Amino acid sequence: MHKSFSSKKLSTFFLFTILFFSHRSFADGLSDLKQALNGFAQSAAFTAKITASIKNHNEEDDEITTKTGETEFSVEQNQTGLEIRYPMAILDTIDKEIEAKKHNPKAHTPRTEAMNRFNYQQMVILLNPVQEMEEDLRKAKLIKEENILYQGKPARLLHLRIDLEKLSQEERKNLKKFKTDFKIWIDEKGVPLASHSKGKGSGRFALVIGFEFHFDVEKTYSVHNNRLLVTDLKSHSGSSGAGMNRNETIEAKLLLL
Repeated sequence: MHKSFSSKKLSTFFLFTILFFSHRSFADGLSDLKQALNGFAQSAAFTAKITASIKNHNEEDDEITTKTGETEFSVEQNQTGLEIRYPMAILDTIDKEIEAKKHNPKAHTPRTEAMNRFNYQQMVILLNPVQEMEEDLRKAKLIKEENILYQGKPARLLHLRIDLEKLSQEERKNLKKFKTDFKIWIDEKGVPLASHSKGKGSGRFALVIGFEFHFDVEKTYSVHNNRLLVTDLKSHSGSSGAGMNRNETIEAKLLLL
């Protein structure tokens, strides 16, 4: 003979079911992140000011060189495309640096070097982070997820890892070792708040020249007109091999106007 649930047991059963499935839907942060990325409109219009500083420290045999530079410019994207505007003061400085370089090949040209280094490819990291993040997620393995507070608000922290075997054949070329630990902070809807990637690797060119490299990149994100942007970037990278040791630090900020 089957016994029916009491009202108390029935209420407890439904409460457990609701909590169980609510927890599962909330805890799947990786799916929420991918869905959020897919929903952004990365061609949406915006206007912003970008400031960037770059420092290069190179050691080759007995020669040590350190170069630093800063640049700033405004960017505007609309239906006609992307427009980049440099202040006249910076353009005047660059003209003077180019002229000085003609008379002295060793003349310091910080503005010129900063502008050349922070080119469109570097700008895309700030203006369209969705593309890069989606590519990383295709290679990454989710290690764990945590419910935390981010700047005093409930958030989720995803711990991911990218190993050598997940790289493309072209990316694996000449590499022997590679690992990247990737953290992404997301809100309750899966929208990225910040990220931190830290990796290193080693390999060999032409079977005889060994090399090592490392990188550490932090980003803070913001949403404007349903477009994801990087508002704060801190990047440090380095490589060594064949008697050379190179390190580069880049810091950039994007201020929406």
